[in-house]
Amino acid sequence: MKNLTTLIFATFLILLGCQQKKATPKVKEEKVIEKTLAQKIETAHQKESFLKHEAISFDAAISFGGSEVFNANITITTSSDLAKITYQNGDEIYVNQQDVFVSPSLKDNPGVRFHAYTWTYFFLFPYKLNDNGTKWDYNFKTSETSSTYTTAKLSFEANIGDAPDDWYITYTDVKTNVLNHVAYIVTAGKTKEAAEADPHAIKYDSYQTVDGVPFSSEWGFYEWNLTDGLTNKIGAGKITNIKFVDNFRDTFSIPKDYIKK
Repeated sequence: MKNLTTLIFATFLILLGCQQKKATPKVKEEKVIEKTLAQKIETAHQKESFLKHEAISFDAAISFGGSEVFNANITITTSSDLAKITYQNGDEIYVNQQDVFVSPSLKDNPGVRFHAYTWTYFFLFPYKLNDNGTKWDYNFKTSETSSTYTTAKLSFEANIGDAPDDWYITYTDVKTNVLNHVAYIVTAGKTKEAAEADPHAIKYDSYQTVDGVPFSSEWGFYEWNLTDGLTNKIGAGKITNIKFVDNFRDTFSIPKDYIKK
């Protein structure tokens, strides 16, 4: 009788253990999705913090061949839809998405659209990598033998922006994913074939942090090719007085006598 009682008790423990095992739900393992290189660059450049601000302002002085080609204050929304550019001499450019308006003094200047979009794009580049119409080739490689950077190629779908045939090749630090330099072509006013025969690159140096967001304050412009990478330095940019600003949208107003280009 004692053995029977022991057997019944053991059977009860076994059944109880089975029930407890059945009652324990299995935790489904979540699949970790690897970030793309573009997303890693955005993270390295603190895109989330950058977009918490409404707009940013900075002074840009650009020179090529020893001659200054641009010197102005730029204020632009972090979403890049509105911008105001004020030259040192008082000339102004207003940008409202794809529309550009200029002060009467600039009505005959053929380069205003180029200046309106180019320098702001280079400044905002780390935050434009996943805009609508962007196409990435993460397997793209140059034939440089000494490059220690991660490379990828950015191009665009048709009818995107003023120059959809432009392309960019990003060089990022393999550990931090911070941009070091970007090769590019400029098709404004020329064919894609002509632009590809004369590619350039912008090098981002002297990063400084503003409210936790890194910005390059020294730009170098270089000749560039697929085999040698950066070659001759042809220009420079100095970026100063970088600061986030509030209420830019509320104060953005294009003067009535400004001319659409």
